[in-house]
Amino acid sequence: MAKYARGKKSYAISDRGGQRVPYTQLKTTWDGLRVAPDEWEPKHPQLTPARNIIDAEQLFQPRSTGQDREDVVIYLAHTFDPFVPSLERKSVGVAGLGSVGEINSDDIDILIIESGVAGTGAVGTEAIQIESNPASSGLGGTGAVGTVTKEGSITEVGVGGIANIGSLGRASYTPYTITVANAGSGNRYYLDGVLQQQLYLQEGSTYRFDQSDSTNSGHPLRFSTTSNGTHNSGSEYTTGVKTYGTPGSAGSYTEIQVATGVATLYYYCTNHSNMGGTAYTPSTGTISLAITVSNPGSGNKYYIDGGGPAPTISLTEGKTYRFDQSDSSNNSHPLRFSTTSGGSHGGGSEYTTGVTTNGTPGNSGAYTEITVASDAPTLYYYCSSHSGMGGQLNTPALVTVASVELSITEVGVAGTGAVGDIGGNATVNEAGVAGTGAVGNHGESNDEVVQISIPESGVAGTGAVGNETLLIPAWGVGTWSSGTWGN
Repeated sequence: MAKYARGKKSYAISDRGGQRVPYTQLKTTWDGLRVAPDEWEPKHPQLTPARNIIDAEQLFQPRSTGQDREDVVIYLAHTFDPFVPSLERKSVGVAGLGSVGEINSDDIDILIIESGVAGTGAVGTEAIQIESNPASSGLGGTGAVGTVTKEGSITEVGVGGIANIGSLGRASYTPYTITVANAGSGNRYYLDGVLQQQLYLQEGSTYRFDQSDSTNSGHPLRFSTTSNGTHNSGSEYTTGVKTYGTPGSAGSYTEIQVATGVATLYYYCTNHSNMGGTAYTPSTGTISLAITVSNPGSGNKYYIDGGGPAPTISLTEGKTYRFDQSDSSNNSHPLRFSTTSGGSHGGGSEYTTGVTTNGTPGNSGAYTEITVASDAPTLYYYCSSHSGMGGQLNTPALVTVASVELSITEVGVAGTGAVGDIGGNATVNEAGVAGTGAVGNHGESNDEVVQISIPESGVAGTGAVGNETLLIPAWGVGTWSSGTWGN
């Protein structure tokens, strides 16, 4: 008859761990398993169901509710098979509600899904900054930005009316090209190639001194009511003056719009003495130039306003200049104009466009007058009786621009408004009823500079922000409360 294995050489297999264990070392657990010593554990009290536990809050002999009383039994024990994998076990407890605390935006990804009912959008507020001196008014209406023509008018057309910003006018200036060179006694300014040219800057007019040429580097041109400016205890004159860029670099200039009643000005270099010259500032209307005749040692010469003999000066197109020959020194020296140096003495003919004469030179009221034509050629003044007396008259062409700077930001639902009066440098805010418009054309030519920056948002149509679905990866629905630890 077979015998059971026994003794210290006998082995068995653990019911829990499955490893081979000396038979004599096997231990029996509370649930009848034979295991290795290190796998054995005593039965814990909570593994034994409590007996006859009822509701501790149940009243003794309560009033009858018509229903049989039931004892509430709470089972404190495992609700799952301990040998089932943890991921497959059922949750213990009742689901609780939890809330999300502070979440760092760097720790989550947000997906927003937008949907909604179509809405209607229209162009809203316009902010138009106009650098000019217009005065205009318009009718209430709506519209988009219309056309900027080279005459500088802006028309806005929309649904329900027409609003018009009147003529902006044409800003213009007389240009002078500035270069610097050493005339033998130090650097000097040359204006249109003329050494320290004697200027006539008429009140109300604008003059631009272009310092783009590289020779201007280190020689900023400024104005003063004192000859030689700050180098002669004077101060800089700034009324109506603006500067741009760095002398010697492309686009740099000094510009002046001559104020009414200003005294004679002098242009000078802020860094170096004796570089500049005189700028007379005649009042509006006819510009009168006093002519005298004198012999500097090489024959008679015309002198203009006491300047040097036979000076070269510039005449602005469209303006009238009167060469006053009332002084007795002009006797027998009629002043005339020609497109040829020396006039009739140089084989040329007399230029008469816009020219009138009066009286006899050397007598009171005698003069020769010229209204400079548009695109007039370079002229020369001369004595019809004697050669070698006159000089050159430059006639630089006016640079004309429609000085309009538009900065338009349009967004939002339209309102109703009208264009009001516009003063000098003004900001016009317009609101219009919803309409459809487009930015018109603007032209550029040699005599116009228009700068337009139009960021536009929202073409009338459909599209509105509707519902947002926020998807946030997080640690479940519940919190560490009496419920589950999440779904």
